[in-house]
Amino acid sequence: MQIEELDPADDAGLAAFHEHEVRVAATQPYGTAWTLPELTVAARTDDPWTARALLWARLDDGEVVATCQLEVPLRDNLETAWVALATAPEHRGSVGPFIEHLKDRVRLLGRRRLECSAKWPPGDDEGPDAELLRAHGFRLGLIEAQRVLDLPPDRDELAGLAEKAAAHHAGYELRTWRGPVPDDLVAPYAAMRSVMAVEAPAGDMGWEAEDFPPERVRQEEAELAAQGRVLWTTVAVAPDGVLAGHSQIVVPGSDPVNAYQWDTLVLPEHRGHRLGLAMKVRNLLAAADDLAPRELLHTWNAADNAPMIAVNEAMGFRLASMTGEFRCDL
Repeated sequence: MQIEELDPADDAGLAAFHEHEVRVAATQPYGTAWTLPELTVAARTDDPWTARALLWARLDDGEVVATCQLEVPLRDNLETAWVALATAPEHRGSVGPFIEHLKDRVRLLGRRRLECSAKWPPGDDEGPDAELLRAHGFRLGLIEAQRVLDLPPDRDELAGLAEKAAAHHAGYELRTWRGPVPDDLVAPYAAMRSVMAVEAPAGDMGWEAEDFPPERVRQEEAELAAQGRVLWTTVAVAPDGVLAGHSQIVVPGSDPVNAYQWDTLVLPEHRGHRLGLAMKVRNLLAAADDLAPRELLHTWNAADNAPMIAVNEAMGFRLASMTGEFRCDL
């Protein structure tokens, strides 16, 4: 087995790496993967907040056994590194050296914790990918539920939900935009983004608040645009003018099937006004034309986050898979 870091300038290598990731995703319940243009942009973009590397393990004949996207935060969570591991099911029994190599690499970077995720169908035990991680010293820190909404959305049903919720957040203003954050909101919006990791349920993962200045918002927007992804955002503005929450939808331009409901957050002092439902519904209605002709809108949230689960189910999302977030203390 050969373990190598992929050169981001290697077009053929990126294509083979991507082909493996797509093949592995197809074996998982509602698995998804970046498109090749999205992966290429991410691999070749210099991000001041996150160092990235693509690694893979191949047999001597060139067959890909496993791929890994490694991300290392540079300005926050400085004890942690994160890997997205895609293992060919037929090679699970032989990827141990690759996982141990990743652990050694992260140790050399001075990090004390490595995080990785594994998926399994709802109602099942954790599954073979989780068992593989446990065999190499990982422990479960958080279970997330993946839900999907069949597209196109029922606009009349969504409008009815918004109408029922409206009385609960009178005095709050909802603002929606496509693409970059308006200049007058970028500073408070960045501040709100920084606390997502600590305000959302995180189980035993122990994440810290992120360094998220306005410059990072603009960096993210530029990368999304280069990937051909369209970002829709709705925020709730409190009566005193402060931001109370936000919700995001990402529409990939190069994926004709999938779109993604990203973060939804209501800050603690503004909860109880049905703002989460209001923002998600408003954003979905605004993005509906861009979402066509895609078939599925994916979202993830902590499996014990009852309020957000209730919002998702009211909107028509159905349970698709479970994702375990695992951590290995090095």
